[in-house]
Amino acid sequence: MPRTRDTPQSFEDREFFPAFRDCPAEHEWDDRYFIDSVPGIGVNRKHWCLLGEIIQADTRIRPRIVAKDYRGEDFVVALYPDDEDDTPRLLRQFKVGNTIAIFYALTHGFLDGTIGVRVESTDECLIIPLNFKDVLKMNSELIKYTPANGTLRKCHGCEAADGQLNKCGQCTLFFYCNRECQTKAWTEKNHKKHCKALKDKNVRFMHFLDYATHDGNISLS
Repeated sequence: MPRTRDTPQSFEDREFFPAFRDCPAEHEWDDRYFIDSVPGIGVNRKHWCLLGEIIQADTRIRPRIVAKDYRGEDFVVALYPDDEDDTPRLLRQFKVGNTIAIFYALTHGFLDGTIGVRVESTDECLIIPLNFKDVLKMNSELIKYTPANGTLRKCHGCEAADGQLNKCGQCTLFFYCNRECQTKAWTEKNHKKHCKALKDKNVRFMHFLDYATHDGNISLS
């Protein structure tokens, strides 16, 4: 099982969350992403994840997406699943406005001349039911309210530091003084929207993955 960390990873760290054009190209060596383990055989140097908001979604021939990365550049994502049983997990959230997360993304040239990502290992792919802006906001809130070891948690509603806060019963990641504070965060800090996404164990996992240490590829199936 890949290593995790105690505090969340920022999704705006471009070493681990590159733009589409900064992902390594298929069948080409890139020292930023690969390292020689045995002479002539490369392995991943780290974990990386391409995020993009879905702007087109089509399932007529095969699942195919057009997404937009943080720079605003469009890229194609086509699914050629090596495990058909895992495909329904992605199709549940396969719609415009959601955000796709592709681990170990490689740029690929398709026969129709488009450039994008060919996904075969669907267990390295996740669709989050939030737009890209909300995904980044959810991530920043989690970073802000997840303390370093040895420090007190802060209430997500009023920001008071206390050792006796109540945990959110749904996502289990945010804490509150009382119901009033929880209601405040639910509406004013969009926790109603973020909590639903964070209930997914895969969404929680991708926040706490140790991206700098690659000890095996992840599996989100």
